[in-house]
Amino acid sequence: MGNKGLLVLIDDDMDDQEIFRMALDDIDQPLKCIFFQDCESAVAHFSQQSVTPPGYVFVDINLPRTSGSECLQQLQNLQAFDDPCIIIYSTSIPNEWKPRLKRIGVDLFVEKTGSLPLLIDQIQQLMRAG
Repeated sequence: MGNKGLLVLIDDDMDDQEIFRMALDDIDQPLKCIFFQDCESAVAHFSQQSVTPPGYVFVDINLPRTSGSECLQQLQNLQAFDDPCIIIYSTSIPNEWKPRLKRIGVDLFVEKTGSLPLLIDQIQQLMRAG
């Protein structure tokens, strides 16, 4: 697994990025997060030499141009992507999609609730388990 203190969020919704940032600010751990609005920018970043592999990658399933599942498959082909914990972080995650997403490497599913305390708790649980 990559750097457990480095998280990545790939989400085109700026409000969701801000909520995520606020949640991380409330966690009493030194965490850094890199935000990407689309798959292309995440792939471009992790295609560079000497980037730090993340420990956790949160991906919205509904991204522009490239779906979250396609994005994960592209990222997993990159050497800088050193087997991070992959979390689908989306408003709705149809149950029938979960088996296919698990086959391509998704470890967890977190639904966006709009509740900052719940998101903080979910991230803290993830950090303790990792």
